[in-house]
Amino acid sequence: MKRLNNQLPLITLIILVIVGSFLSDSFLTVKNLINLIQFAAETGIIAVGMAFVIFTGGIDLSVGSTVALAAVIAASTQQLGVPGVLGLCVVLGALIGIINGLVITKARVEPFMATLAMMAIVRAVTLWITNGGPVLKPVSASYQAIAGDAFGIPLPAIYLVVIFILGYILLRRLPFGRHVMAVGGGEETARLFGVKVEKVKLMVYTLSGILAALAGALITARIGMGEPRSGQSFELTAIAIVIVGGTYLLGGRGTIGGTFIGAMIFAVILNLMNLLDVSAYIQPIVRGLIIIIAALLISRSFAKNKKTAESA
Repeated sequence: MKRLNNQLPLITLIILVIVGSFLSDSFLTVKNLINLIQFAAETGIIAVGMAFVIFTGGIDLSVGSTVALAAVIAASTQQLGVPGVLGLCVVLGALIGIINGLVITKARVEPFMATLAMMAIVRAVTLWITNGGPVLKPVSASYQAIAGDAFGIPLPAIYLVVIFILGYILLRRLPFGRHVMAVGGGEETARLFGVKVEKVKLMVYTLSGILAALAGALITARIGMGEPRSGQSFELTAIAIVIVGGTYLLGGRGTIGGTFIGAMIFAVILNLMNLLDVSAYIQPIVRGLIIIIAALLISRSFAKNKKTAESA
């Protein structure tokens, strides 16, 4: 039964693909699959950072605003060239993540409140520097090329796979990953075993900020301008992806592979709703219901496993 629960995200994805192929003739076309991967890329990249944060038992609500600010900065600094723009976005995302981490670890503010405040501040700064309108400065062809394709494969899809592989290595092959899970499993216990809890938290929020900023830079390359309202509700989508992928919201349990499957599940569901012309007002309701159902299933699964272990 436990093994079946662990495979639930993958089983769900397979069922959705089968159902989708029956509901829409366009679903399994090459063009639609490319659109699906393009959609999954940006939110999937953010979800990797969000997964590390949730593994520690935290949450990062500022990623959507970070996406918007990075998108605007990327469009406004094209004169720096591709490496310069991407480097600036990385620094920007890292700075936001470090501030989040310091507020949480040093000021002892709960992650929800700290990142909620950062979400509001960063969004306000983005709208202030753009006067609420898009940055319409020309985006260079070389910069737009980073969201193009190579040999028919969309580059964002390649970035997505590479970042998930790096995330897997970081979590499963390096000591840092064990420390992340230890913090999520219990901070005091982790401290007793020599884990530097504050340092680990600071690093996961920094990672989350960097990946969100890179997603924002990628959006500017894809749409050819800096949109200050981009990234709205991305934080909810990223959280949903992580939960649907089988990660325990309270930390200490989950996998990067599950997060990848969660990204695909969400991309398929939203893609199907678009293909079936489901109202844009209804889609957030569906997304919310998915989050609730996934959280309930996972919480019950872990509670049952814990009870079984205690009675053994």
